[in-house]
Amino acid sequence: MEIKCPKCNSRKYVKNGIVFGWQRYKCKDCGYQFTKPGEHGKPLDTWLTCHGLYMFGLSMRQIARIVGLSAQTISRWIRKWHQVFMHEIGSKQTLYSVNACNVIECLGLSEEDNLMVSSTHLKSGAEIHILIKLPTSSEDEK
Repeated sequence: MEIKCPKCNSRKYVKNGIVFGWQRYKCKDCGYQFTKPGEHGKPLDTWLTCHGLYMFGLSMRQIARIVGLSAQTISRWIRKWHQVFMHEIGSKQTLYSVNACNVIECLGLSEEDNLMVSSTHLKSGAEIHILIKLPTSSEDEK
């Protein structure tokens, strides 16, 4: 990232000390003193992990312990996500729907495989369906 003066966008600057561990710069054109802007916030994968864990029914406190953030942060993220999400698609719309044949084909299974589906409803209102491949008699003999 190239450093520019936030006031006049000049690339002419000199180092001007250190403040709270951050290198300070001074613009040669306008005299404005600034520090190099750092990245803010958490990575997207952390954000998505929190939402995934919430959809699996974990509490805010449990999620906070797992990802190393405060429960208040988790609560704020989830509340913000739900406000945007529910506004965009509504509370009763299916996000993505597949049938059993599509799932079996995608996983590279055949209809001869011994399959079982386990379903559960979460507190959040989400439904989870888990496809389990049971051992066949030929696999039991090995």
